[in-house]
Amino acid sequence: MSILDFIAIRYPRFLCSGLTRVKGPGKTLYLSFDDGPNPLVTENVLDLLDKYNAKASFFCKGTNTIMYPELLQKIKNKGHTIGNHSYSHLNAFKVSNKKWLIDCLRKSPVSDSYFFRPPYGRIYPWQCRRLKKDYRIILWDVLTYDFREDFDLRRIKKIILNKTRNGSIIVFHDNLQAAPQMIKALEFTLEYYTKKGFRFERI
Repeated sequence: MSILDFIAIRYPRFLCSGLTRVKGPGKTLYLSFDDGPNPLVTENVLDLLDKYNAKASFFCKGTNTIMYPELLQKIKNKGHTIGNHSYSHLNAFKVSNKKWLIDCLRKSPVSDSYFFRPPYGRIYPWQCRRLKKDYRIILWDVLTYDFREDFDLRRIKKIILNKTRNGSIIVFHDNLQAAPQMIKALEFTLEYYTKKGFRFERI
C-alpha cells in the first residue's frame, strides 16, 4: 500500500475536506453503503434497515443504477439518501485526472445528486476542489473493511465498536464481494447501537 493509499483510507480529510462526521446533540449514527445497487445484496440491506426503522445513505455507481433502475427507485421510496459514487468506479490514483473527472461527472441516474463520495476514497485535493462546485463531498468516520477477505466478522465488529461515536458516518459496501461479512456486521451494528439508544439517520 502506498503512502497516498494509506492516507486516503485512514485520514481521508487530509486529501479532501469532505464531511466525515455529523456533530450535534443526541445519539445519532449515519450508515452509508457504497457501490450498489445490486439485486443480490441491496434488498437484504433494505430489509434490515426496515427491521430497525433505520435510514441510511446509498452512494451508487452510475452503471449499476442504469442496470437496476427499479432498485434505485425502491431505495428512494424508502426514504434513504442517494449519492453519486462515480459512473464506473475508477481509482483516482491509477488513471489520469481528466479521465477520472469525466467518469465522476458522467451523466447517470445519480449524477445530479447533491452528495458525492470518491471511489475507494481516493481523491486528490485539486479533484476535491473541482467536485465541490457540484457536490457536497461525504467521506467517513468509520471504515468497516467489510470488503477485505482477510478481515473476519470478529475483526470487523471490533473496528465498529472501537471507532463508532455519536455522529459517526459508517461505511459498508453494497456489493457481492463484501456481502457475506457486510450483512452480518450490519445487523450487529443495528442491533447493538439500537439497544444503546442510538437512532440511524440519513445524511
